[in-house]
Amino acid sequence: MEKSILTEVYMDNNIWGTLNKEIEKYNKILVIHGEKSLLSIKTEFFKILEHKNFHLVHYGNECCHNIINSTLDNLKNNTYDLILGIGGGKSIDASKVMMDKLNIPLFTIPTIASTCAAVSYISVMYEENHVFQELYFLKRPPHKTFIDLNTLILAPKKYLWAGIGDTLAKYYEMNLKARGKRLNFNTTMGEKLSHLCKESMLNYGDLALTTPIVDDNFKEVVGVILVTTGIVSNLIDFKYNGALAHAIFDALTKIKRVEEEHLHGEVVAFGILVQLRLENNSEELNKLLKFYEKINLPTSLKEIVIKDEYLEKKDEIIDKILNSVAGSEMPLNFTKEKFTTILEGDL
Repeated sequence: MEKSILTEVYMDNNIWGTLNKEIEKYNKILVIHGEKSLLSIKTEFFKILEHKNFHLVHYGNECCHNIINSTLDNLKNNTYDLILGIGGGKSIDASKVMMDKLNIPLFTIPTIASTCAAVSYISVMYEENHVFQELYFLKRPPHKTFIDLNTLILAPKKYLWAGIGDTLAKYYEMNLKARGKRLNFNTTMGEKLSHLCKESMLNYGDLALTTPIVDDNFKEVVGVILVTTGIVSNLIDFKYNGALAHAIFDALTKIKRVEEEHLHGEVVAFGILVQLRLENNSEELNKLLKFYEKINLPTSLKEIVIKDEYLEKKDEIIDKILNSVAGSEMPLNFTKEKFTTILEGDL
């Protein structure tokens, strides 16, 4: 059986009236948030909660099993009928795990457009030291998502910039793995939608980054980053979700500085270039290099790591990447030496 459970999405310049109506029937609300994310919406958000019984919980600065379980232990004597997950990818991913464990509805409110966490059914789990641990598969995606464009246009542009990189990867990774295969119904829908993840970014990404107002370019890029990418992820078979670019990011988080100083989508964007070089796909590679130069996404490893720090953990990093893609659906044949040469480039 093929089953599609997709998040109900509301997107507008001012979304708060809609959210107010949608939470009418809920009375005891658990709010999972980040510090900056809550501040960015506090005026409108607290107006709609003033007659509700709500409990604020900071997500703990990492989407981590230990932190989430500790939070749930502290809340075990309380009952809630709704979770509101506010913020960026990690805060919302943490709220999704809590939804899964508490078995109550989740409404997400993304305050930056950097990932598809607000509508996807996967949470990315890290250790407390910020090193990637695993993917957590939820029983379902969030129930509803509320995208306030006025909030997103005021957010730091670096998050939108990284979101563009992460969204491009959805097209390049998925289509590498699915190339030449007969796909099932849901995966076919996802594959068709994935083309937007490339086309909208390349056509309008630079314009969305520079506009001071919410215009059609900004709305399309934000919508594809937050919604389309997540729908693709939810529709396609898991074996087509993520490939080399994400494996490179996950492994590089073993270097503390990478997690502290770089954004997920920024590093993933570089990983796409490595994949295209391994494919010998010069047409797409040159297209992306021109686009990356225009918006200043990284094109070499030296823009992401300090050489000495990388060399100290090089063997561990390379092995983790290659082990994560070994036996996967990627139709690429390459040696460890070739991969290492391409990855390191001009390092």
